[in-house]
Amino acid sequence: MAYCCEIERKKLQNRINRIAGQINSLKNKFTDENFNLDSDPYETIRQLTSVKGAVNSMTASYVEHYAKGHLIDKIKDGNSAEAQAQMDNLLDIIKVFGK
Repeated sequence: MAYCCEIERKKLQNRINRIAGQINSLKNKFTDENFNLDSDPYETIRQLTSVKGAVNSMTASYVEHYAKGHLIDKIKDGNSAEAQAQMDNLLDIIKVFGK
């Protein structure tokens, strides 16, 4: 399982680095004194939407990895009470995420 987690960690690191690049691009745009808010609203909205989609996708990937890997392992190991508690916490997070 450790190897699988390391691969997933690398994937998540790559995703967060791409998101950081998108955020930095927007930050540079808004700190540029020559940038006019009215110049190209569609491009800015597209960039913001891309960031939102990337964050949502990363969150879904992380939740999937956690649920399929760690929760299933706890259930298989006979630790169903802890798995149930963690599942309840995960469902609470998903409810908030979905808003």
